Amino acid sequence: MAVENRIVKSLNFLKHCGQPLGQLQKQCFMLIPKANFYLKNLKAEEPTLISLQLKFNGHRVFMSTGEKVLPTSWDFTQQRAIGKGYSELNFWLDKIEGEAKSIFRNLNIDGITPTAEMVQDMLRQRIDNTPVAKPQEQKPTLLRFIEQYICEVAATKKKETIKAYKTTLNHLANYSRLYNKKVDFENITMEFYYEFSEYIAKDLGNSKNTVAKQIKTIKTFLHEATDRGINTNMTFKSRNFKKVTEVVDKIYLTREEIDRIYALDLAKTKTKEFVRDLFIVSCYTGLRFSDFTKIKKEDVKNGQLHIRTTKTDQFVVIPIASIVEAVLKKYSYCLPNNITNQKMNQYLKEIGQMAGINEPIVITKTEGGTRVQKVYKKYELISAHCGRRSFATNAYKENIPSISIMKITGHTSEKAFLGYIRISQEENALLLQDHSFFK
Repeated sequence: MAVENRIVKSLNFLKHCGQPLGQLQKQCFMLIPKANFYLKNLKAEEPTLISLQLKFNGHRVFMSTGEKVLPTSWDFTQQRAIGKGYSELNFWLDKIEGEAKSIFRNLNIDGITPTAEMVQDMLRQRIDNTPVAKPQEQKPTLLRFIEQYICEVAATKKKETIKAYKTTLNHLANYSRLYNKKVDFENITMEFYYEFSEYIAKDLGNSKNTVAKQIKTIKTFLHEATDRGINTNMTFKSRNFKKVTEVVDKIYLTREEIDRIYALDLAKTKTKEFVRDLFIVSCYTGLRFSDFTKIKKEDVKNGQLHIRTTKTDQFVVIPIASIVEAVLKKYSYCLPNNITNQKMNQYLKEIGQMAGINEPIVITKTEGGTRVQKVYKKYELISAHCGRRSFATNAYKENIPSISIMKITGHTSEKAFLGYIRISQEENALLLQDHSFFK
């Protein structure tokens, strides 16, 4: 049963490996070699030995099966005996081929690079039950481990997560090549931390938050390798080996701006119309793209939306505002979901421009290691996630208790929730003017 489990695991491993990542990806697993059976003497007039040949990574394994057959009773295409009385022989050849494939699958899972001698010994042991010394397991390099880990979790992690993992792997591989630096477990030092961070920020021109994401992902890999007993270098747990983020101003839309978007006549452009309608739902429910695009009739109960969120697997109950009710009725309580997040973001910017949301917005952030300021028109910054921020901020401005809003947004800490509140200093002062303290 253990062998069967390992085979199933290896099949999943091969099935879920992502797109090629250069030479490193090729080392993530070997293609299972085809078992070729051939006859020792093709012209023999009496039964001749059947031999096995395996080719892999420039190696060849030759081995006698110990079985014989007449050349006239051999199908050279199928590589099996033909005629009556050969079913047992063919069964034995099938078993040898199956054992060979099983060996390579297990070696892939264990991260062991086989030699011809190793494979021959292991196959002989399986066929003849001859004890053979277990090959010494090779500890995978960091990059090899990351590739194997990505393959293992591809079936259970979200596509966005796997994409982020592959991005970090590519960055590590490119850094190693460009800086001529070995990237392995023992090389993850503070010097690596600072140099790699500089590479992501300055060489690639990324923001401080992008650098932080890369460091966070590297730490994820190292924690996993440590838990498996592969990594013993604990530098990554140092308080200085940390992801350094910065707060970047992100917009929200006021209720007046949301009303302007809702009032647009988009009947002639159906795609923009349903993108607008989806966005309106987000602005009044606080749901993420992965959730508001999946609303169905069964989710509506007693004037409320009952949703289990995709990202956090939390159950939330949201009162249905009249504007949301109107949108849901328009689509018979089954919202369109035939659009990607990226496409929706593109259309929302066009819709925002049509609604005249042109207020200049100054965004300050670190790019390439330098603090820069850029001025945008507000519609250029509208995205699907802006609806969720708009919901949280507008509800907060209406003096709805934070704990009640958090029950809808699914935030478990007030610190994380307050990161969604985007009121300006002036807006905050206006809110306070009506407080009795300032009378």
